Amino acid sequence: MSRFTKFFKNAFGAETEEPALYSEEDILPERKAELIEKFAREIVARRLSVPAILFLETVKPLSFLGSQAMVFLEPIIQSVFAFKSYREIYLLLEKRENLELLLQEIEKKEQENGK
Repeated sequence: MSRFTKFFKNAFGAETEEPALYSEEDILPERKAELIEKFAREIVARRLSVPAILFLETVKPLSFLGSQAMVFLEPIIQSVFAFKSYREIYLLLEKRENLELLLQEIEKKEQENGK
């Protein structure tokens, strides 16, 4: 089968190689911890801890609306930037508990950098 034929065979298919994620519960706990740790590490590495903590504490009550805005903007953002974990991130941000975990991880990383 030629490359051209392979492309058009699945060009309009809805199936993906990755398992479908529909809620935060679909994300494995190890993956959830990994995403939060990576996100916190990047924030601390860019020296944005204070603005990030201030922003996250401010928008915590609106976390669900923010995640839904990310869902709405997904086609635009994914066409410009190919984030593999974009869907996982907006599913995590739906729950305030995960924002609190992110805040704690940022503070922990900041403490580690201060020592």
